[in-house]
Amino acid sequence: MVDDTKLITKIIIRELQTTLKELALDKSARRLLLQLLHPNYSRYLNTDGLASLNLTVPSLSSKNESEIKSKKLSRDEESSKEAAKSDIPEENLDEESTKEVATTDSDMEATESGKSDTPEENLNSAEGGKKDPSLRRRELLVNSGLAENLIDVCIENAEELLTSNFGKEVIFEVVKGGSDGILHPTLDEKLNNLHEAIAELAAKPKSDESEEEHVLENFHSSRTIRKLILDCPAFASTLWKKSLEGKCQLWAQGHSSKVVSAFLESSDSEVRKVAKEELQPLVDDGTLKIPETKQSANEN
Repeated sequence: MVDDTKLITKIIIRELQTTLKELALDKSARRLLLQLLHPNYSRYLNTDGLASLNLTVPSLSSKNESEIKSKKLSRDEESSKEAAKSDIPEENLDEESTKEVATTDSDMEATESGKSDTPEENLNSAEGGKKDPSLRRRELLVNSGLAENLIDVCIENAEELLTSNFGKEVIFEVVKGGSDGILHPTLDEKLNNLHEAIAELAAKPKSDESEEEHVLENFHSSRTIRKLILDCPAFASTLWKKSLEGKCQLWAQGHSSKVVSAFLESSDSEVRKVAKEELQPLVDDGTLKIPETKQSANEN
């Protein structure tokens, strides 16, 4: 049996490697990357998209030949028993068995009403291939080199991706290390470099004269960085040390205030601890606004 993961890597993943930036910035194409980084996430795929992932083509079913034969034999035996109970003459048993086998051979094709004869084997079965989904995902994303190249693209184009309505989601998932931490620990060094690259952007001085918005003030990037502080303690630590420590009063207004306040809203005690000494006075004097419920909930 041919390993379809190897074929996908050779034919499709290799092709994607050459256009990763374009894919990440495209409204539809980015979903290819997001599905590998965070599979079946309703934020990135609508209901129809998620449903389509569960469709199975009968001819590509994971059942191998021996399994099919085993089911045929089992059905034949059941037919024989039913026939015996119904006093069906012995000579008619072969005909009954043939009918059962014919149904199996057609992979229980849908009836005219659009429903399968046996619900457990309908086309919406999410049975998929034999390979464990997590192993398949790792081979396609990590072992293929796709993730490593994608991190490089994020490092080189961090500002463009962060400020993009579509690219921000790709770089967010990459910085986090993907769902279930799939990029850890294999690509930890690369991810640290990406954290540093974003921190360098955030460390740029605030300027009212610049035509380009600072990443801490841009609508898309400020919210993405805020989410990363809440979801990725390693990134939060790097950002604080490289970009925000000693400068929080400057960023305590506007969109950037959401970034600063995220340190006190984090569920990670170390993230809160490192920032509290500088941020709490800003909260106390009303400079920095933070919902009391969020702060008190995390402190508890």
